[in-house]
Amino acid sequence: MVRASTQDSPAFRLDILNECLWCRRGDAEEERICLAPRTFAVLRFLMDQAGRLVTEDELLAAAWPRACVQPEAVKAQIYEIRKLLGDDPKNPRFIETVSRRGYRFIAPAGKASARTSDAVESASRRLVGREVPLETLRSCLRHTVTKRRQIVFITGETGIGKTTLADECMRRAAAEYPGICMARGQCSEGHGSQEPYYPVLEAIGQLCRGPDGARFVQTLAVQAPTWLAQFPDLGVSRQRDRSERELLGAPRERMLREIGVALETFSCEHPLLLVFEDLHWADPFTVDCISALARRRGAGKLMLLGTYRPADVARAQHPLKMVKQDLLVHQLCSEIALKLLTEAEVAEYLAVETPGAPVPEGLATLVYRYSEGNPLFMLAALDHMRNRDLIAIENGAWRVKVPLKSIDLEAPENVRQMIELEFERLSPQEQRVLEIASLTGVTFKATVEALGTNVDLETFEGICDDLSRRQLIVRRSPANPDEGSSECYEFAHALYREVLYRRRTPGRLSRPRQHIDGSHRAKWQPAASDAEVESRAKQESMRA
Repeated sequence: MVRASTQDSPAFRLDILNECLWCRRGDAEEERICLAPRTFAVLRFLMDQAGRLVTEDELLAAAWPRACVQPEAVKAQIYEIRKLLGDDPKNPRFIETVSRRGYRFIAPAGKASARTSDAVESASRRLVGREVPLETLRSCLRHTVTKRRQIVFITGETGIGKTTLADECMRRAAAEYPGICMARGQCSEGHGSQEPYYPVLEAIGQLCRGPDGARFVQTLAVQAPTWLAQFPDLGVSRQRDRSERELLGAPRERMLREIGVALETFSCEHPLLLVFEDLHWADPFTVDCISALARRRGAGKLMLLGTYRPADVARAQHPLKMVKQDLLVHQLCSEIALKLLTEAEVAEYLAVETPGAPVPEGLATLVYRYSEGNPLFMLAALDHMRNRDLIAIENGAWRVKVPLKSIDLEAPENVRQMIELEFERLSPQEQRVLEIASLTGVTFKATVEALGTNVDLETFEGICDDLSRRQLIVRRSPANPDEGSSECYEFAHALYREVLYRRRTPGRLSRPRQHIDGSHRAKWQPAASDAEVESRAKQESMRA
């Protein structure tokens, strides 16, 4: 988020989750400004590269990755952004035009007057609970510029903030090392065939079109002609003809060797930061490329930052798991495993939203109980309450409009769809076990739940144990209120239990429930959830 204003102008912040802009004029409540997808993509890319010159080619690659459009499209989006921000191109406060070269987002660099410098806020101030990971990344960047290669993996569950941390790393790198070259590649879930080296090619394309693109293209022409052939619009005709001939029949192994040499050669003179996102969807060739780059012994100023979800890597038996473990053993990479936020950190986030104003008592506890410290769920909870006019920011402070005890939060649509998609990737038997488990509550026990399924106790507990080991939806619970020998489990988040419980039809709800012993249920089911279950069962009986 970036806020910037003078005494007579509004303040703005970019909402990454909802892809919109918020505007506050004076002491009035924030006003939401909808952004077209291309406008949002251009603005976010500029903010991610704050303080650094961004060329038109980079913006085209970021906002129109698979389309052939003219540079005038970028100018049109810049004009639209300036109009929304009230920015004067002759005296810019947000976006500066560098004649015939590109644009630079200048607000986070402190271009506001001294009187309003406190209103200029970078995204780092909102990254609560991430001080240690950010310091680790900063240390890695320092090692990188001294020609010590760095391979870093940021891992964690869905919504934990991996991309946000990577974005902040790039922002800080641009601010602290003005000469650094940066590019990022996005892995995508392939439902058919995946193009080999897809995220690597995306990052290479950005480097070729970046500020030092001409030099990088020349490096590819000499060191990696098979890679240059992937971008026929970049090379001169003689280089292109040679590259196309070189590519014919070239094995993928040759491409792997060439890109290692090319990146090492280029990074000897220019510090280079590559970010590959969602590596749990990476093709095997990309994983091989990461492994090869980590094992090279040359003196290149290269840092590779990769993000992935461990649960998806474990579920698919992805080669990345073995590669990362081997690199860790040989001290060729490091891992930053992000943790959930604490209740105190949730309160800190709420305080950052309203600087100088106290957070209403109980609000942080409610948000934490709902989100359990997951940043994505936390933001979803706040948006959910604000959209329902239960809370608001008025006159620079949080205002709770109804008693907190009366607020009954439900999973927002985007979170519900995300959880259901994760659930549907499981086997039918795993789905059945979790649906039955959701009847009891957040915490459940195999000896209780198996009574309502068509699987024996050993199979039921084996499924729960396997899901827990793979970090999928459930985990082992430290609680042990029963003297029985069976393991106790719990849903990783209460939202998982809520979504799975609500997706059951009333007819399917009552049948397994009648097999569960009431005495066990009383021990394991929270009162509120139990009342909800009994109410639904009663309604179903009345319908029958």
